[in-house]
Amino acid sequence: MDSSLTPQQPAGIHLNPSPADSPGVDKYDGPSFLRHPRGLFTLFFTEMWERFSFYLMIALLALYMTESLGFQDERASDIATWYISLVYFTPFLGGLIADKITGYSKAILIGGFLMMAGHITLAFDSQASTSHVYLFAALALLIAGNGLFKPNVSAMVGNLYTKDDPRRDQGYTIFYMGINVGATMAPLAATAIRTRAPGLFNKWFGTSFSAESGWHLAFGSAGIGMMLSLLIFWLNRRKFSDRTIAETSSKALVETPASLRSDRVIAFAQTFNMVSVATALVWLLLGAMAPWPEAIAPIGLWPTDVVHFGIIWLAIEAITVVLFLRGGDATAANAAKLKAVFVVIALFWMAFHQNTVTLTFFARDRTASSWEPETFQSVNPFCILLFSPLMVWLWSTLNKRGIEPATTTKMVLGMLATALAYTVMVFAGLSGGDTGKVGPGWLIACYVFLTVGELWISPIGLSLTSKLAPPKYRGLWMGFWFLATAVGNKLVHVTGRFWGKYPPSTLFMVLVISSLAAAVALVVILAILKRVGPKSSDS
Repeated sequence: MDSSLTPQQPAGIHLNPSPADSPGVDKYDGPSFLRHPRGLFTLFFTEMWERFSFYLMIALLALYMTESLGFQDERASDIATWYISLVYFTPFLGGLIADKITGYSKAILIGGFLMMAGHITLAFDSQASTSHVYLFAALALLIAGNGLFKPNVSAMVGNLYTKDDPRRDQGYTIFYMGINVGATMAPLAATAIRTRAPGLFNKWFGTSFSAESGWHLAFGSAGIGMMLSLLIFWLNRRKFSDRTIAETSSKALVETPASLRSDRVIAFAQTFNMVSVATALVWLLLGAMAPWPEAIAPIGLWPTDVVHFGIIWLAIEAITVVLFLRGGDATAANAAKLKAVFVVIALFWMAFHQNTVTLTFFARDRTASSWEPETFQSVNPFCILLFSPLMVWLWSTLNKRGIEPATTTKMVLGMLATALAYTVMVFAGLSGGDTGKVGPGWLIACYVFLTVGELWISPIGLSLTSKLAPPKYRGLWMGFWFLATAVGNKLVHVTGRFWGKYPPSTLFMVLVISSLAAAVALVVILAILKRVGPKSSDS
């Protein structure tokens, strides 16, 4: 590959590719650090501080609503799950905006500014506000900002590598470490700032902060974290290009009637999926408030149940896969394969993001520990930092020996590890947690197994998405990844809403079953796609 860069050409991106830059070349020769493009480490620290701000806020959100604002657990769970769902719903819009209008860099900067404003706004909410305008305005700003920021940072990581670069999975795992450095610090900082900062400010500066002020100082600190993220990206933005290697390489290709047909099919299927899933989510959110005539009320209200929504979503995904297969070429087959993978992704996040509700409530109500409930959320990202280098070494070693598992095989193993994590929690409930309190070891063991599952699913899935997504729509497809995450986060509602109504062991058993079912479903679906559709470029 020609590694020369013109003065205007950012390091790590070849804007004028030679014929050797076509898909299939798997070696990157640009400026590097630790054998990876330098831009990866800018994105590492950008994402680290953004995730610090995100996880600091989310570690406190449910507790803030129940302990400070006096919300019931059920209402707090409703708001928290809607927030976390919509945070991951908007990225498909942000990816589309970046692809068609702003480019990745501007989308990231605009989104980051909106998130910074959201965290600062939340710091001004108070018990005295009966309508909690600041709370809901802050959540709206965070949802909109994340939609622009999140998919485009992730897409930029993929843009640093050629299509078949074997370091892509490793690069996303390194990037994922940045996420988890921030996520490890966040709950610890949340606890320290919430409980100790008011007293320290009063002692050092003679202020008169009340204990209640700790919540707002913590939310304000999240805003500072977001400001650091923006500053790091803005100072290094010239290292990146909004044009991907795959896009620039494809200019040399001659479009054929078959490829034009495939592109039309992909565009139609994408639009169908976006509109359908968005409509289902909006219906779930607002349908119960609509003035349905009595004659059709049962039909109108049916999709407003989360379980029914899940059935509708699965039907939409199945239809979308069939539509993609009609494209008839490898690009369309890749899209169908990714959509099948995204179903599993949704069920994984349904299990993983129990940390926002049921696992936090278990820490608060069923765990005998001196730790604050939100502190347990640091176990997972801390383990990510411990295990990620091992995973990078493992995949690299297996790749050199020609025995590295396929990406989808890694994801199946990840779902089995997730099922094991909640099997631990089932036994925690049966060993005393259903009626009283148990030791913290159960919860820590659950987070350890969840970490293994996450490392075999999330960074690997991001890598697969950046590789198989149609080149013209890479930002949008990163948004689809997060749309699947949004669905999974809303499905958290299935268990979160029933906390206190059923024994914990029963709720956690639901997650064991769903995780095992997802692993089996992925194997079966991919086997069917190999038989009935065109060959994927990752078959």
